[in-house]
Amino acid sequence: MSEMKNERVANPQWKKATLWASAVVLVLVLGMALLVIFTGPKKEPAPVGGSPAPSTGAATRPPAQEGCNVPVGDTSSTPKMPADLRWEAKDGWTWPVSDTYGPTQRDGEFGVCFARSPMGAALMAVTLNTAFSTSSDYKQTLEMYVPDSPGRDYALTQSGGGDSEPISYSGFIVDSFTPDNAQVTIVFSTPDTPTGYTGLPLSFRWIDGDWKQVVLDDGSMFRGQSIEPQRGEFVEWKSTP
Repeated sequence: MSEMKNERVANPQWKKATLWASAVVLVLVLGMALLVIFTGPKKEPAPVGGSPAPSTGAATRPPAQEGCNVPVGDTSSTPKMPADLRWEAKDGWTWPVSDTYGPTQRDGEFGVCFARSPMGAALMAVTLNTAFSTSSDYKQTLEMYVPDSPGRDYALTQSGGGDSEPISYSGFIVDSFTPDNAQVTIVFSTPDTPTGYTGLPLSFRWIDGDWKQVVLDDGSMFRGQSIEPQRGEFVEWKSTP
C-alpha cells in the first residue's frame, strides 16, 4: 500500500491530474459565487395588470367614513328636518345643529363633520356663518372652514368676524347639489326687505371628508346677489329657538 502511495507522489502525470481537478473545482466555486452576486435573491413575479389591488377594509374607505362616519340621510332639495334638531347659543346668536347630521364632532371651538347631503351642507352653512361672526380668531376660522385658494390667501390679509350683529336663521334653499359640490342659500329674517327675509348664497365643496366653503378670488364669502325670498320658497328650520 505504501509503495502505491509513493508511486503516485513520484508520478508526474498524477500530479498534473490532481492540479487540474483542483482548478476545475475552483472555477465552479467562483462561478456560483458570481451567479449569486449578479442575480440577487429570487423575486416574486409581479401581478398581471400592474400594481396589486388594494386590500378592502377601513384603510380603503373615504376619509369621511374614517373620520366622521356621518349618515347621508335625505338627499332631496327639500330634506326633512332631523328628529334631533336643536339650537345652540353663543353671544346672542342661535343656530340649528343636529347630533346626527352635523356637526357631529368638534375641533377646538369649531363644529365639524357634516353629512354629505343637502341637510349636511345647510347645517354647515349656519355653523360656519356663526363661527365667522362669533369667533375671536377670524384667521383660524378661515383656515378651518375654507380650503387653500387665492380667495383664502386674500381673506387672510383682511380683518373681520367677531363683531356682527346676531341674525335669526329662518331656513335655507338648496340651489344645487352633488356629492362633491353644494350651492346653499341661507335665509334669515330681517325687517329690511318687503318679504321680511334675506337670502345669502354660499358655495361648498366636499374636501377631505367634510364640507368646505369656496370663496371668490377677492375673498368674498357669498356668491352672487342676496335675494328676498318669501315664506314657502325656502325650507324652514322647524324647531324654533
